[in-house]
Amino acid sequence: MNLRRVPLLALVGLMLAAPVARADDDRSELQHMRFVEHGDSLTLSTKIAKLFDSAAYEALGSGFASTVEIQIWVYPKDASEPISYLKLVRSAVYDIWDEQFTVQLEGPRKPTVVATKADALKLLTTIDDLPVAQLADMPVDDVFVLAIRVDLNPVDKKTLTEVRRWLSQGNAGGLDRGGTFFGSFVSVFVNPKIAEADRVLLIHSQPFFRPKQ
Repeated sequence: MNLRRVPLLALVGLMLAAPVARADDDRSELQHMRFVEHGDSLTLSTKIAKLFDSAAYEALGSGFASTVEIQIWVYPKDASEPISYLKLVRSAVYDIWDEQFTVQLEGPRKPTVVATKADALKLLTTIDDLPVAQLADMPVDDVFVLAIRVDLNPVDKKTLTEVRRWLSQGNAGGLDRGGTFFGSFVSVFVNPKIAEADRVLLIHSQPFFRPKQ
């Protein structure tokens, strides 16, 4: 499918312009993406390697799992409701004994074993011909924009809520609320702006539409 370029359009709700945003940031940057019709689906190809700074890249070899959560929305140009939503979860962990990385991608795939951080990063951050919407939901000549939010090592929202609630209750499980240490502890975990992930990347595509054949 040849997707012709049109002037940049506002994306309601998720159109927010910085390359990498922290977890409490709400900005997004334009990134050119590749869209192709395949069967009954629209497929997406792009890269999200900007999620990783040098520290996050080095942490891939720490022996602890690095988890990437990818959320994708496709919006009509003048609508606040998406026509499709997709969530992917990927992870990589380094085996310090075997000196290799095991990467688990979304879906019922077998883990992939690679030898280097660069290979692990590529698998985690490459989106290649991924079905993201049904063509039946995309009338010809209507304009759309795709938005992506990527979280590195996101904190489970239920766990985060439980921790905040526990710390804000009465004696908090018997801890002395008057102590300086406890006060500092509460200030970190009850703070509504506590980071929900190590890093967050917000990007949106160029506007696109399906031309008449």
